[in-house]
Amino acid sequence: MIQLKPSTLAFTLSLLFSSTLAEDGELSSSLVGCNEVSCPKQGSDDRCTVGDNTFLGIGLSRIPEVPSSLEGFSLLKGVNVSAALAGKDNDKATRPFKSFYYLGTPSDIETTDLSGCVVVFHDAPSKTFDGNGTDVRAASGTCSDVVDKTCIEKLTEKATKLAEETDGNVCTTLERELEKVSFDECDGFAGTGSNLGNFTVKSLDDLNAVRNSSDCWPIQPKSDQLVEIASVTTLKNYSAQAIFDEAYKITPVLTVFARKGNSSLVNQTASQLTCLKVVSEDNPSDDEDGSENTAAVVRASGFAAGIATLAGIFALL
Repeated sequence: MIQLKPSTLAFTLSLLFSSTLAEDGELSSSLVGCNEVSCPKQGSDDRCTVGDNTFLGIGLSRIPEVPSSLEGFSLLKGVNVSAALAGKDNDKATRPFKSFYYLGTPSDIETTDLSGCVVVFHDAPSKTFDGNGTDVRAASGTCSDVVDKTCIEKLTEKATKLAEETDGNVCTTLERELEKVSFDECDGFAGTGSNLGNFTVKSLDDLNAVRNSSDCWPIQPKSDQLVEIASVTTLKNYSAQAIFDEAYKITPVLTVFARKGNSSLVNQTASQLTCLKVVSEDNPSDDEDGSENTAAVVRASGFAAGIATLAGIFALL
């Protein structure tokens, strides 16, 4: 009789379980990557293209604690890294890391009915996700793992109150207030100190859905739509360490959904904090000669991949 090691059996069952969830549109964990949404690969590396942007990986998470009318809303982060260039200047901070952020909504939602703001915090928290112990690329979690609960509550309460009390441009007011306010409860939120670090504020009004024209639609369920809400470019050097530090950093994102006349999706203003990060179980190569570090072969469907894994295990026994 064939006997499987507990660790082998657990891995196989988790793979099959996550595949079943993906088919139902559910996420297998709070923060997932390309494997979850069946993006194609190039070699062993993740690759995902959305519109005109190609990413070395993605991080997808449901927005937590939303009103019932916003259930199923998601946030997505993708990171584009330019090809490395061989040369003596590779240690200089001239390599663009472009992070794109999308809001995922059910297909029956009219994005023109959305109103509010999104705040993307550029500086990673001082804490990190535990992951599997060593691999920063595969690590995932939620904001409560890296940001104190009191900080999350204080920040979301402040954003909600500002949005409710502002008669003019909510996003402008929110940006101004967050720049001058520090929260004692948020020590380490942006690395060091109690300030919020650098951030970008964007409006959720008048967003247009991205056309699904690629071989990777990184959302579950696949019928959901994506709208680009923000993009941030950071310059780093061409080292592998720069990829780990920038492409796989944790990014807190504050969403503020506000009322918008009679067609509003919410009855009252609501704010949430979601932590995004590219999640990948594969190793993005960054050759010393500076070759491209992204690419792709189509991955098998979730269930078929699970069966193939089982067959491979049996063949080795």
